[in-house]
Amino acid sequence: MSSARDLLAAALLLIATVLGALWIPAAWLDRTVIEQEGFLAVTEPLADDPAFQRTLTDSAVAQILGDERVPDWITERVTPLAEEQAARITGTEVYGSVWDVTMRELHGALFSPGASDLDVDLGPAIDAILSGLEDHLPLGITVARPEDATVTLATIPDVPLLAKAASLSPWAHRLGPAALLLLLVALTVAAHRRTMLTLAGVGGILAGGAVWLLATRIEDLVPDSIDQAAFVGPIVQVFQERFTAEVMPQGVIMLGVGALVMAVGLVLIGLRRSA
Repeated sequence: MSSARDLLAAALLLIATVLGALWIPAAWLDRTVIEQEGFLAVTEPLADDPAFQRTLTDSAVAQILGDERVPDWITERVTPLAEEQAARITGTEVYGSVWDVTMRELHGALFSPGASDLDVDLGPAIDAILSGLEDHLPLGITVARPEDATVTLATIPDVPLLAKAASLSPWAHRLGPAALLLLLVALTVAAHRRTMLTLAGVGGILAGGAVWLLATRIEDLVPDSIDQAAFVGPIVQVFQERFTAEVMPQGVIMLGVGALVMAVGLVLIGLRRSA
């Protein structure tokens, strides 16, 4: 009878270990990637990155001067002026609004099934560029506003893992409490509780080690099609760095707690034998 209770307890501890290992990465993914506000909080500082700024402003200038209604000779004369005006809008509220819309579109595209284009309306940026441009144009030269201000900034690869993670996100923050509950039930039903406490510590070490390993190797798990994608790749790399910085310490803490619990279990076993 006691062996059956210990077997059940061991099975519960195994499930608790798996849930504990999944808990921290899943909760981070839900809070930082799946939740749109968390995603926007991470990407907001990237608006000040010169490379991303050039992507948006260059696209806006190309949309203005690529209009077939603009003759080539005007394009040649206006290009430097347009680029100068584009650089000036990067610190304005207009640019911030365009960046916010772009990141919201990107977030939605990441969870769309199959590959999808990141289409962004650059109308506000184009209007701001042209408004500043008109004051500097030579007499007699005008530049028509594009009929369509929507630009495809990048193609987002298919990320089926994110779609699956989004469907499971309601459970992400419950994994930790569920693991703790299973641990308590396992210690309650076990016939040899000191041994199970030691095994629980081993489970904590394994779970913490798995979290630590995932945090250190996250770059190896992200497909190259995403990591190296134009415009999207650098953003993904920022999330990878943040994942490592935030999840690794939690894995170390979990590992340390597991080692402490295991040590307590071993001490209790030793005291019982000496008694």
